[in-house]
Amino acid sequence: MRPNRRVVNLLRIGLLFADLDTYKMPWAQGRKPEELAAAITYFCQSEGIPQPSIMVYSGRGIQAKWLLERPVPRQALPRWNACQTHLINKLAELGADPGAKDASRVLRLVNTVNSKSGAVCRVVHVLEEGGLPIRYNFEYLAEMLLPVARWDIEKQKAERQQARLTVVNGGKVGNLRTFSGRQLAWDRLEDLRKLGQLRGGINEGERMRHLFWRLNFLLLSGATNSAQMYHEAAALSSELDTRWSYRSKELMTL
Repeated sequence: MRPNRRVVNLLRIGLLFADLDTYKMPWAQGRKPEELAAAITYFCQSEGIPQPSIMVYSGRGIQAKWLLERPVPRQALPRWNACQTHLINKLAELGADPGAKDASRVLRLVNTVNSKSGAVCRVVHVLEEGGLPIRYNFEYLAEMLLPVARWDIEKQKAERQQARLTVVNGGKVGNLRTFSGRQLAWDRLEDLRKLGQLRGGINEGERMRHLFWRLNFLLLSGATNSAQMYHEAAALSSELDTRWSYRSKELMTL
């Protein structure tokens, strides 16, 4: 939503991805980029993971990308994070970088030169459907990647509720949503930001507490980590007041 690379300003994201550091892996030594892509395809088929839409040779490793039919909106970021985490975990033995899975990540661009190897970044494999790279339904990928399908979780919750409660006729309840802890934390962050907008900013003397709770919920949502937290804090503090800067020592607890 803003011209910076901060996850709190994410508008939407149109893919899942994995940055595979194959150059660190013994199995990949001496293999050409196309051979690496073929090995990754075989592994995905063996493990029941949908094949990547595109694989890009980054100059040292492979970027695997699963394109989506429709971008995932910022409201669904916790669920996207869950899919991304499980994908990286499943590809760990291929060299998937666990530090390169956040939604604000920018991967090396095609046709640029990797300064560490001198090699040009290029596409080495495309899984086509109708002459174009295949695009996946996000719910399908979630079903394939997450340990328990979404509807199974909801069914289990409904069965537990039914065991404790007697259902009586009432008003419309079809628009109620179930929350995960991470989704609830993300929504609370969004509520605090909305309150700041409605109030025209946060008054002096209240800004540090506001920033603290925003970052608290951001971290609980799983959308960032301690290494990136201070970058996100800078983006959030500018929302509170462009002339105000936070004191980093007060955020050490987070």
